Amino acid sequence: MIRHADRSMGASAPRRNRVVRRSIRPAAAALALAGAMVGINPAAAHTAGPPRSTSESFLQFAMTSERTRDMSGVEPSLYRGTFYRPSVEAKRRCIVRRESNGHYFSISRSGYRGAYQLSSALARGVTWMMLPEHRRILGDDLARQVLGDLRRTPVNRWPRYWQDAAFSTIHNWEYTGSGAAHWRGGRWHC
Repeated sequence: MIRHADRSMGASAPRRNRVVRRSIRPAAAALALAGAMVGINPAAAHTAGPPRSTSESFLQFAMTSERTRDMSGVEPSLYRGTFYRPSVEAKRRCIVRRESNGHYFSISRSGYRGAYQLSSALARGVTWMMLPEHRRILGDDLARQVLGDLRRTPVNRWPRYWQDAAFSTIHNWEYTGSGAAHWRGGRWHC
């Protein structure tokens, strides 16, 4: 049986003290967007105006866009990076349906979380696996900062993009399907 976490995505989440470097606008933007991920009003992230760089555009999409904030439903993967495989898309959707019925905010009785029902250890580990790819998109400092924030956040509070990226990265890490064993059981076979 799966219970559903607060849909407001962390309305009661504790706020962490963070150091913001004032001379680097993308780092400040990442903090605002990462703050939105853990329950700070996402509208506040848009007050600085439109994104000014590729990394800011990406962060806006990955953290605060309407599509990534939609935490219900079995939809096409928002992740289309290095580890995405169109050939796995039907299986991915089946896994989302089986594991969480399309509820990205789900928590199982056993403590597995998110659309793909990841353990806390696997969720932390995949942030390290996703780091090299996201360094190329965001730059080293910003990628470390964003993925570090994800690492400290329960996976069921990660926006849809990051949960989809985690699945594809784990599932296709060494080759297509190399991590499929993480989702081998369940109520029905995918």
